[in-house]
Amino acid sequence: MGEVFKGAGVGLICTIIFYFIPAVNAFAPFLGGLLGGYVADGGVEGGLKSGVLMTLLMIIPGFLLAGILAAALGEIPVLGGLVAASALIITLAIVAHTAVLGIIGSIIGALLVEKRMA
Repeated sequence: MGEVFKGAGVGLICTIIFYFIPAVNAFAPFLGGLLGGYVADGGVEGGLKSGVLMTLLMIIPGFLLAGILAAALGEIPVLGGLVAASALIITLAIVAHTAVLGIIGSIIGALLVEKRMA
């Protein structure tokens, strides 16, 4: 189980780093998940667990930042409510993007380790 946490941590850090690279940021969760699944080294099940844990760890800062943005802009008449509501929708879209690509990448990374070992 410790390898899953290590894989999720590596995947999370790599995903955040890849988000800052232009043209790579669209595939950042996939690449981070790929590296995280490779480190997790637990087969398909370990890769899936690592990808889900990486997604859960990415959700926390995303919703915290969206909440701070919504609270800061919510007091502005008319536009503030619109921006606050759109921050939640955008955060949900980013989390869904991270979840799907991160889990797929993590499973593929774990399968690569299995193929290497066989």
